[in-house]
Amino acid sequence: MVFEDFKQVLVTCASICQFLQFMSGILVCEKFMKKGTSNDVSPFPFVCGVTSCVLWATYGYLINDSAIIVVNVFGAILMFFYTIAYYLYAPRKGPVLKQLLLITSVIVTVQIYIHSLDDFEKATTNLGIICCAVTLTFFGAPLANLAHVIRVQSCESLPFPLILMSLVVTAQWSLYGFILKDKFITYPNVLGFLLSCFQLSLFAIYPSR
Repeated sequence: MVFEDFKQVLVTCASICQFLQFMSGILVCEKFMKKGTSNDVSPFPFVCGVTSCVLWATYGYLINDSAIIVVNVFGAILMFFYTIAYYLYAPRKGPVLKQLLLITSVIVTVQIYIHSLDDFEKATTNLGIICCAVTLTFFGAPLANLAHVIRVQSCESLPFPLILMSLVVTAQWSLYGFILKDKFITYPNVLGFLLSCFQLSLFAIYPSR
């Protein structure tokens, strides 16, 4: 009983922190809106975030976990609006449209593939592997600006709020996955935690000006 209570408290805290992490993207959007351009921020974290959330919501449906479903549906909606905001302020809209078309094709292809499988266990396992791959890409998405950070010796282009919240969230989801004995939840979040630590260390090495 105590264990179940702890698990419920943990998943509630993880869900709340996940909501806050998703909403921290508002700060990133506000920043480029004030500048009038999103040129110095990569759209990849937002675009990849949409893909990750949609696929994890599907995984949550397959394993019948309401917390994972609710959190990721909320995240997918927010990430979609962040991407639209980025597009509206992007000086070059072509590359953003290409990324949107790419994630749409990825999501549709994965959904068709998963729902075409007759073996439920195989469908869950394969989707879990895909979710892990996309999640790790999402966690490391800010590293797309790494060369720029080193060149200008400033972390201004890295979304600090998203990375900081990612550190907190991945720690909690790692523990939740460990309790559920779900390697697809545990492994990517442990690696995501380590990636977040590395990205935060860049702010000490190359502080924003």
